[in-house]
Amino acid sequence: MEFKEHLLAHLPEKEVESLLLSLEKERVYALLLNTKKMSDETFLSLFPNVKKHPFVPHAYLYEKQEYEFGKSVFYDAGCYSIQDPAAMMAAYFLSPKEGETVLDLCAAPGGKSIALSFALGDSGVLIANDLSYLRAKDLSQNIERMGLGNVIVTCNDFSKIYTHYLGRFSSIMLDAPCSGSAMFRKNDLAKEDWRYEKVLSCSSRQKELLEMAYQMLSPGGKLLYSTCSFSYEEDEEPLLELKKNHPELGFVPLLNDERFYSHPDLKEGIRLLPNRFEGEGQFIALLKKPGQVEIHHEKVGKPLKQFFKELETYGLSERDNLILHDSIESLPRPFDIRPLNVLRYGIRAFDFKEKLVLPAHHLAHYLNAKESISLNEEELAKYIGGETLNLKAKDGWNVVSYQGANLGWVKAKNNVAKNHYPKGLRRKLK
Repeated sequence: MEFKEHLLAHLPEKEVESLLLSLEKERVYALLLNTKKMSDETFLSLFPNVKKHPFVPHAYLYEKQEYEFGKSVFYDAGCYSIQDPAAMMAAYFLSPKEGETVLDLCAAPGGKSIALSFALGDSGVLIANDLSYLRAKDLSQNIERMGLGNVIVTCNDFSKIYTHYLGRFSSIMLDAPCSGSAMFRKNDLAKEDWRYEKVLSCSSRQKELLEMAYQMLSPGGKLLYSTCSFSYEEDEEPLLELKKNHPELGFVPLLNDERFYSHPDLKEGIRLLPNRFEGEGQFIALLKKPGQVEIHHEKVGKPLKQFFKELETYGLSERDNLILHDSIESLPRPFDIRPLNVLRYGIRAFDFKEKLVLPAHHLAHYLNAKESISLNEEELAKYIGGETLNLKAKDGWNVVSYQGANLGWVKAKNNVAKNHYPKGLRRKLK
């Protein structure tokens, strides 16, 4: 079945024609600001020609010809996350509360996880999982770059372990693997790879994931289902089957806006089609399980008394701290990770190297910039390039920053600061 014929089976002809025309236009780019590192006022003073996202706070649309945000030092510092403006709407609609325990089941590369982490605040915990180890590594690096302290990054096939977490999560994000028709403008390979058989295969997998996610959802909890597909078989159909199997579940009505398209079979679900909404496209629906959200209290682990001084120095002593992967990692509160393959447990705070305890790069990005050494542009270029700096600094470890955003560590002695910016991140600034 050809792509157009496939669309016409479930969308009006005028909608399909308009959609196909939009796929020939230029992509739209956006970013989500990390307001712990840069305020909206500062961002707009530096980049005045961006446009505010129509719904998502602290999010901005931009033209790549004018701003190459991915090559900026502010990107390296975690001041923002580059995301699709339509995909941003998923976390916007799930909108978990501070303190919740949330699962992002198919999380890489991490745009939705970053937004969820912001919403959860310092008391919440997010488990950001991806089945692919390589994708989970990319996800972990993005969590580090943004300086997030409340995210556990895992690489698991949850179909083998989900029974450990029945009714456990107050909110779940399921951005399901799909045929990727909303990625055509972004990735030529997605267009070449599209087949109706792939749609059906993805639909079958999505139904399994939805059932599993619903089992892990707490009574009273919310489950947001999204795809980057335009296919009925991947969007409305899996949800209608879940509803058939669980008549008790409810769909939460989302905003009524002319920029959203809803299929008559599931009016609570919305399609952010690129002919209506700026972005590559996204299907979104929000479900709610009946009942009241249950609060789970995990068993507190043993404190790392031997490292209390290091943890207290950086305000981590009251958090849940454990030794993992030859490092000390830190989460706002305990979470049982025994069934999980964990890549990162909150902040990677300290690394062990030749019997030394060294502050990790993630910790520098997590800490507030108030105690940092601010670099000028010349010093910035030298630091990002890996050079030693002459700075007025106390002997020992210091964080250096640029315009209020932490960059990384130096170790100073007699005002000579040895550069500890990770070698893999070093480059020449233009």
